[in-house]
Amino acid sequence: MHHSPAVLISVLALGALAARASAQSFNLDVGSNISAPVPSPTYGAAALQPGFWSPVATTSGNPVALLDLNSNLPTSVTIQPSGGYGDFYDNSQAWPGDDRNLMADASDVANLAVPPSGGLITWTISGLSAGKYTIFTYALAPDFPASYTTTVEVTGAVEGAQTTGGVWSGSPHVLGVSYARHTRTILAGQNIVVRTSNSTTNPATNFGSVNGFQIVKSTDTPSTSFCLGDGTGAACPCGNNGAAGRGCQNASFSAGALLTSSGVAGASAGTDTLVLTAAGLLGPGLFFQSTGSAATPVPFGDGLLCATTGILRLGVVFPSAGSASYPGGLTPNPIHVGGATANGDTRHYQCWYRDGLVFCTPATSNLTQAISLVWGP
Repeated sequence: MHHSPAVLISVLALGALAARASAQSFNLDVGSNISAPVPSPTYGAAALQPGFWSPVATTSGNPVALLDLNSNLPTSVTIQPSGGYGDFYDNSQAWPGDDRNLMADASDVANLAVPPSGGLITWTISGLSAGKYTIFTYALAPDFPASYTTTVEVTGAVEGAQTTGGVWSGSPHVLGVSYARHTRTILAGQNIVVRTSNSTTNPATNFGSVNGFQIVKSTDTPSTSFCLGDGTGAACPCGNNGAAGRGCQNASFSAGALLTSSGVAGASAGTDTLVLTAAGLLGPGLFFQSTGSAATPVPFGDGLLCATTGILRLGVVFPSAGSASYPGGLTPNPIHVGGATANGDTRHYQCWYRDGLVFCTPATSNLTQAISLVWGP
């Protein structure tokens, strides 16, 4: 079959637009990119994600369209900075090559004494598709890295605020020195918001910096938490609400226990890499699956039972350092085998775990919050 040049151009144009619309992982170089050019496309930095780097200046405060990793073309995903004291460049540390290109230019977080909006820069990333993202925030002052520190927080991330700063001589990058790392799962239409602030240590004299970001979309099957046990919904049995999103408080870990998922929920051999992990356990945990969830959570032990209809036990795993994962222990089979799932199935998961100290009710057990996910591509 032969096509006219006009048809071929239209097809190619549509393909390019589709590629740009689907791009969801990005590299960003923040700062005075004229003085320090963006890193080369072979530079993967801490995320080990090579590709084109988007130059992001903060002076205007306007949204900046991010560039596709592979094509270097603008996408519909944007980042908009708000606050801070503008961009600068400093090569005092003489970092080599692409390390210099990323880290020697930066945006000045400044401090609370610097008008009009020193001490905080808020970065709003819009246009991302639903899914799980890892956000690498490079935040190391190129002029005084051992003296100035920056606090990085991603709204809704389970990791909480992290402070960066210290002596760094170049790659490999070091977590807590040259960058912070957060994970965030969003729904369609939601933004990712990063707050970079002057560290609360010596807030009047400390000047934070932001050098760049890497946004990495996970290929993991996204999951949604519910029945959070943190006071935002049904109350825990004794008012023992846990930390945000972590299930009801227990006797051993006051924050409660958090259930997360990683990997791909492919309902066939070779495509199922799904792993359930419960963190904040002292005793063994029973991972279980359900086909339905309760409209009103049921008090159960010291926690809330939410995955209530069509319960299927998957397996018991003993924790190591407070964490247990399924498949694991004596139950190594993939979850689609133990759960008898098929593509298109929506399933709900919780972990019921033993906590040997009497704490809230006479029972010595509790539950994580619950998660839901859809099996299949």
